[in-house]
Amino acid sequence: MNACGGGGGSDAPVSNVLKLSTAIQSEHVAKYAGAFGMLAGPGVAAIYTSVVSSFVQDVSSATGASSTACAGGGSVDVVAQSAGAAGLQAGESATVTFNQCIGQVQAATVASDAKASGTISLQVQSASGQVGSKTSNWAYTATETANNVTLVSGKGTNVLNGTINIAVSFDASTGLTTTTATAPSITINRTQSTATSGDVSGTITVSSLAMTRIHGTNPTTDSVTSSAAVSVSASDAVIAFNVSTPTAVMVTGGELQQGVVQLTTNDTVETLSAVNANIVGITVTSGGKTANYTETYADFQSIAGG
Repeated sequence: MNACGGGGGSDAPVSNVLKLSTAIQSEHVAKYAGAFGMLAGPGVAAIYTSVVSSFVQDVSSATGASSTACAGGGSVDVVAQSAGAAGLQAGESATVTFNQCIGQVQAATVASDAKASGTISLQVQSASGQVGSKTSNWAYTATETANNVTLVSGKGTNVLNGTINIAVSFDASTGLTTTTATAPSITINRTQSTATSGDVSGTITVSSLAMTRIHGTNPTTDSVTSSAAVSVSASDAVIAFNVSTPTAVMVTGGELQQGVVQLTTNDTVETLSAVNANIVGITVTSGGKTANYTETYADFQSIAGG
C-alpha cells in the first residue's frame, strides 16, 4: 500500500499509525488516505452494484443461466432460478461469477483494465413489475454477498468479502437504474508489489456503508454517493477516518469525470475534488491551517486500485 515504515495490525509500532492531520505537512499522507478513501467509499459501492446489469439481463432472458462476454475480455456468468413469464419473485436466488472479466466493474480507483474474478450471490427479498423490462418501471430488493471477489490490476490485488442489502429500481421514462445499499461491514484484503517496500499487504475494513448509485446506459455513466467508516491496517501503515461524498462521484466510460469525496476525523477534513478525468485536487484543513495538493488520478489507482 506504499505508505511509510513497516509493521501493521494491532501490533503495529506507534510510528506506523498515521493521523489524517499530518496531511497538512505531508502530501504523501494526503494522497495515501485519499486513494483508500475513494476505494473504500464510492469505489466499494460501485463494485458491488456492478453486478446489477448482469443479473437483470439474465432475469429478463428467463433462461436461468447466461454467459456474457466482458468488454475487455473474459466473461460474467449468471446462474439463477428462471423467472419465467411471471417475472422475478421473492425468494429466488442467483450467483454472478466473474471470469477474468475486464470492463464490467467501473468504480473510483479501479483501473479500466482490472481483471475481476470471484462470485457474488443474490437472494431476492421482494420484486415488483417485470424486472429487466426497458419499457416499464420495475424494482426489487435483495441481499448481495461477495465471495472473494478479486480485482487484479498492475501490481495490486484487492479481494472483497461481505454482505450488503440492496434496493434496485428502474425508471422507464429516464432509462436510469437506481441502486441503494447498506452494509454493516465489508473487508478488502489488499496486496501490492512496490519498488521501495517489496510486497505490502493489509486489510481495509469498511463499516456502516450507505450508498446510492444511479446508472445510465447511453452513454454508460455511474453517479455514486456514499458514506462509511474506514480503517486501513497494512504492513506499511495504519490509518482510520470517515468518508462521504458531498457531491456525487461520476464515472463515465471508466473515467472519473466529477465529484467530491471528503475524509474526516475529529480534527481534520480532507476534501478530494475531481478536476477532470486525470487530475484530483486535495484540500486539507486541520488546526486552523490549510494545505492544497494536486494529484493525478493514475497515482490514486496505483496506490489503491492496481
